[in-house]
Amino acid sequence: MVHPWGDIDWLMPRIGNKQWTTISCASFERRSIAVPQWIVKSAKVKEHFVLRITDPENRFTKELESNTDQNEREILALFKTSKVDYRVEKLLGEPSTWYQLARDASSTPGVSLLLDISAMPKRVFLFLVKQLLSSPNVQDLLVCYARPEGYKEGPLTEDAEPPAALPGFARVTETDGGATLIVGVGYTAFNLGELLQQARGNDLKFLFPFPPGSPAFRRNWRLLHELVPNIPIKTEIQRVHAMDMFAALDWITTVGKQATGTVDLIPLGPKPHALAMALAHRKIGDTAEILYSQPHTYSPDYSHGIAKTRDGRSHILAYCLRREGKDYF
Repeated sequence: MVHPWGDIDWLMPRIGNKQWTTISCASFERRSIAVPQWIVKSAKVKEHFVLRITDPENRFTKELESNTDQNEREILALFKTSKVDYRVEKLLGEPSTWYQLARDASSTPGVSLLLDISAMPKRVFLFLVKQLLSSPNVQDLLVCYARPEGYKEGPLTEDAEPPAALPGFARVTETDGGATLIVGVGYTAFNLGELLQQARGNDLKFLFPFPPGSPAFRRNWRLLHELVPNIPIKTEIQRVHAMDMFAALDWITTVGKQATGTVDLIPLGPKPHALAMALAHRKIGDTAEILYSQPHTYSPDYSHGIAKTRDGRSHILAYCLRREGKDYF
């Protein structure tokens, strides 16, 4: 099957002349403005949905809100001549919130949707992707991801909840076979280390983003050893480029379909790999579950800047999940 992804300026002409409905997230991360900037210059748009997601009150709230205010002003100014549906929602709100957003954005038959996940929390965009793909009205679905210039050293998040199934991705069917755990490696273990220690003896596999540049490489390995201090030599570690969502999807799906029991997917790594897990969950079936430990607090300098291409454009990747009603995953 063709895997349509790449630089947004390369991919978009190949998708064809569309009028897009967009879903963006105004965030404290500077990269949240990258895709909106690209949209106003390069895409025909019917309507914009702009989200602002509020975290539980924490010690960084004032700074996070100030940064978000600035990015939100810029995004809304970019979209000032277009129809905008602006919504403020809670990070830990009910799934019905995101269900309603997906339903509203896909209410028109034949709609072409562009979903910007750059600064959108995983618990939100994974649910949105699942719902949008389930809508017969969605003719085209393009997921976009702007890379940051870099991430801070040290802890990125605090106060994570206990591991639990993400909304929309709980297991439906239990089996008698052994469990398979697939862990997407990132920078932070959240509260999953104990869960993985308990899983020793099950079929434990790691999806390792490669080749990340140093110091990201060292941080990924540091997390891996934090999660499993004495990792068995035969443990499978699959290396997939951090941005190659489709390669990650192919591997996860193959592993999941070969499993004889339940399959747990744990998205600690880059967002394209998390997106792959959501799509694999759909293909593996009722024995699969996506587990996550949702942080309540994000560092204000979680990421910085917007990565640039060699010719000075914002580095935005695009993944075509559906075109002209045909799925490409």
